[in-house]
Amino acid sequence: MLALILVVMAGLALRMDAAWQGAAENMPDSAAYERIARGLHEDGVFAQKGPGTPAHPQPATNYSPGLPLAVAGVFDLAGGDNVRLARLLLALVGTLSIPLAWLLARRLAPPEDPGVAGIVAAAAVAFYPCLIADAGMLLTEALAGTLVTGALLSMLRARDHLGEPGRPLWLRTTDWLLPGALLGMTAMVRPEYLPISLALILVLALISRGHGLRPVLFGSALMLLAVGLVITPWVTRNLDHSGRLVPLSTGGGQTLFTGSYLASAGNPQEVMPDLLARNPDLARRIQVQNDASGEGPASITPERVLALLAAERMPGVPTDVALARIGRENYLRALQQDPARLLGYFAAKSARIWWRGRKDLTGTTTGLVSHMTLVAGALLGLLLLAFRRQPEFWLILALAVGVTLIGAVFVASPRRTLAFWPVIACLSGIGFSLALRLARDAIAARWRPVPIA
Repeated sequence: MLALILVVMAGLALRMDAAWQGAAENMPDSAAYERIARGLHEDGVFAQKGPGTPAHPQPATNYSPGLPLAVAGVFDLAGGDNVRLARLLLALVGTLSIPLAWLLARRLAPPEDPGVAGIVAAAAVAFYPCLIADAGMLLTEALAGTLVTGALLSMLRARDHLGEPGRPLWLRTTDWLLPGALLGMTAMVRPEYLPISLALILVLALISRGHGLRPVLFGSALMLLAVGLVITPWVTRNLDHSGRLVPLSTGGGQTLFTGSYLASAGNPQEVMPDLLARNPDLARRIQVQNDASGEGPASITPERVLALLAAERMPGVPTDVALARIGRENYLRALQQDPARLLGYFAAKSARIWWRGRKDLTGTTTGLVSHMTLVAGALLGLLLLAFRRQPEFWLILALAVGVTLIGAVFVASPRRTLAFWPVIACLSGIGFSLALRLARDAIAARWRPVPIA
């Protein structure tokens, strides 16, 4: 326990320092979340407002609503746009993922090795450089990591109570509403976790079917209800504002198009330059607009280029809808013309997600080796869960497969794994504890005295 306290304190100190100082260079998404929160605080509108707003900003609806809504709440309580306070509170919530990873690792580890697995998991979360650096900005990954890890723990706890006879109805209801609410909040922060949450609820029902149909259906229905209660106000707001059903954000169209652009080889940063090179008319239109407005090259952003492309190919259709249709057409065309190339493209994008972190933080040889070692340890831990036939294996496998599929189909950013990192750390702890036990047993066998006949 002392080791855990020290690790948590160190992780908290590193995150608080990053949050207090702020990042030397704010990432575009972080700056956009800050501007959207300012728009909510100052004008009550979900739009980018204030200094630094680009001339051609990405629509605010393309961003997940959870973080800017939370930050706007902080601004309201503080009486002004106190970004530092918002970063500090987010860093505090992100730090909670350290003890949550410890708890999950101890639960999943073999009975003989819970201590090693728990400490390795906690340390892997506390000292992972990407999570520490992100505390200096307003980003969603660390917050989502805390929420999804808490949701997994509460789902497993609710499953444990299925076998308890005579448990009061209000406690049984709370058992299932809590993980559902956490999954709903995760989806508000990272919209791709809405389908993942539905998959997790289905898998939990399947692995719990031995406890009887009625309690399993009761729990699943309550989780779905809680998810719906969390996201319904925002879905209703989107319906009122756009006149169409938008579950959480409109960013899926752009990410699907970007993800389907095979010429980029899975690198989203290559999409805009290649599009402009292949569509000189588009480049000329932008240049004419810039000559009239006096804007420079900095105004040529992916969002602007894709909006013009969507308007050109599908006039009158909302940008996100048009881009989603073009993205689906790209995939269908690739599937019909060269399925082998499409399969290789998906494989390369999946590898891009898992086998490296942010280049500026884990791009060195040491950083890359550390990252790959932790991921390899996580794979070993997942295989151990499968070998021991733990039902939790299927729940974590569904989460990992969901994250991989969404990254492979949409944008293959290594940042996607950050929301999953506490669970990766848990699996790494289990994998390292197994490796340590095998090494210890091998050394003991080598030094064991040989009986003399």
